[in-house]
Amino acid sequence: MRLGLSLALFLAAAPCLAQPAAGVAHLSETTVAERPLSLSIWYPSEGEASETVGGNPVFEGVPAAPDARFPEGAFPLVVVSHGGLRSAADSGAWLSSAITRAGYVVVEVNAPRPENAAAALDEIWRRPQDIRRVIDLMLTDKAWGQRVDDRSISVAGFALGATAAFSVAGAELDVARYMGSCAADSEMENPDCGWYAKQGVDPSQTSQESLAQLVKDPRVKAVIGVNPEYLTALGAVPAEVSALRISLGDPDDASDNDQLAKDVVIPNASVFDAFAVCTDAGPDILQEEAGDPSLCGASSEARRAIQQKVSDALISFLAGVND
Repeated sequence: MRLGLSLALFLAAAPCLAQPAAGVAHLSETTVAERPLSLSIWYPSEGEASETVGGNPVFEGVPAAPDARFPEGAFPLVVVSHGGLRSAADSGAWLSSAITRAGYVVVEVNAPRPENAAAALDEIWRRPQDIRRVIDLMLTDKAWGQRVDDRSISVAGFALGATAAFSVAGAELDVARYMGSCAADSEMENPDCGWYAKQGVDPSQTSQESLAQLVKDPRVKAVIGVNPEYLTALGAVPAEVSALRISLGDPDDASDNDQLAKDVVIPNASVFDAFAVCTDAGPDILQEEAGDPSLCGASSEARRAIQQKVSDALISFLAGVND
């Protein structure tokens, strides 16, 4: 992202902060030294917004009330893992905030971005580990352990984050199918094959030992995946876990699989609608930096409408799980 923009441009893109907003706190998980996790914890609050989360010159941030008073009681926990190997931190803030306003504690996981394609090969097994580490921390932390209901833990994810979420929920990965996903005769779409090829790496080089460590976390009671990657390499989610798949736009050929309990399709949408609403300057910045202006979608209004449908579907699903 361009760093030389004027302060005036950034402020013009920032949403109004003089309004009630979800509370937000930040925590670090450092048990794996080479992969520290930065966590944004959203929680119910009527505090006044005084900062934005997830904003930058291209994407709008979400109003938040940092360190607002936490209400009495323990709330269901939802862990959010955004997709994209090179996504910016807090890319899912729009969804985290929306879920929180429905009465949940939501933690968005921000892991270090892989520096190259070789490091990115590890993300398929590292991201599920990240989710488990976050659950461990939230349940054992002196303050947060008293604020979340350990009987109601859900995981939501976008793209690769959705794949990680399903993995944690118990959907087994067909390792051979995944490792051959960039082969010329592969029938499975891998969105990163071109990037891998340019740097001389291939999914077949992924550690089989690490992939073998992908196991179900019995604490997870529900899972939601938005446009999960490698879906045809994933097995069924166990019956004891409530599962929802949300497709932004036409679902792929895996839509006929009965591996998920429910399937919601948001028409006239694309995977890019999982990202925040763009600032007015966003498309021009992307164009200038040889990026893809289509990341911003047709319009801000259209993206907000799509994201409202995603939020409504996810919250309605969670409400049914927690009845």
